[in-house]
Amino acid sequence: MRKGWMICLVTLLCTVMGGCTQMGVKQNAGTTFDQVSDHFTTQDAYEFHGLTKLLTENSANGNVVNFSGRKDKDAVYMNVKLSMPDENRVNNLSLLHQGEKLYAKQGSDPNWKSVTHTQAAFQQEMNNWDPAYAFQQMAEMKKNVLPLPDEDPNDDLEAVRITLDPKKLKSWLVTQMSEQSSGSQIQSTSTASYKPRLKLAMALSDGDWKKSSTGHKGPRIQSQAAPNVKEIVDQMDVNAEYTVYYNKTSMLPATINMSIQSQYDLNGRRVREHSQVETYLQHYGKVKPLPNPEEPQSAK
Repeated sequence: MRKGWMICLVTLLCTVMGGCTQMGVKQNAGTTFDQVSDHFTTQDAYEFHGLTKLLTENSANGNVVNFSGRKDKDAVYMNVKLSMPDENRVNNLSLLHQGEKLYAKQGSDPNWKSVTHTQAAFQQEMNNWDPAYAFQQMAEMKKNVLPLPDEDPNDDLEAVRITLDPKKLKSWLVTQMSEQSSGSQIQSTSTASYKPRLKLAMALSDGDWKKSSTGHKGPRIQSQAAPNVKEIVDQMDVNAEYTVYYNKTSMLPATINMSIQSQYDLNGRRVREHSQVETYLQHYGKVKPLPNPEEPQSAK
């Protein structure tokens, strides 16, 4: 009889402890994210590639930005292809960040140009698609970290979702938009100025928000003057979240998906945007050599 009671007691304890363990997993999603982020930050080398998708409005099938790159110690190389569907072409930009120096080359130009002293626009473009900067955004703007169900128990991947704080999101967006509208676009080595995309909200509008004119609903902005950035952002609904898929053995990220949704008034109509940025990471520990900015070479 006593033996039977002991078996029941052990079974009950196992059940309770199992339940506590499951609850502990749910409660420790934030700790898991911190661990993945810390492991990623310490990596000396890795490769990444990704794309953006427009999911609403007139460009539902468009991949507006494709990017790829690799990190090797303190250097990061990136190639960005910006689709210009209205002009039936693709703009090609290569960026190389080495220590405190930033180099860029555009189009078919084989030569790297230092943009160290005029780097804001190019640095903003690099930040948009750099997975290291994505983790920095998550750390600075995270509101909640949630565990996600294991989609395939037979693989090595698990996931957490990080929702961003809308207030911090808007503050960050004001900074980006202000840089674009205040004339801080960087003059390239040719005569044309370079305008980076906006990653959060209006990320794929390519500056259309600056064309809002007086006489329409929404922000009343003179087309000849710099737009009132705060006015635009104040009336905007915007939210974003990251989903990080990580290897549960190495605790390193394999995929980072960012979903961005925004609504705002533009020229008398309500614009709704939903875009995704998908980033894939691989080859941790060793990558092929990065370009040498001192030597002319084609974009990779």
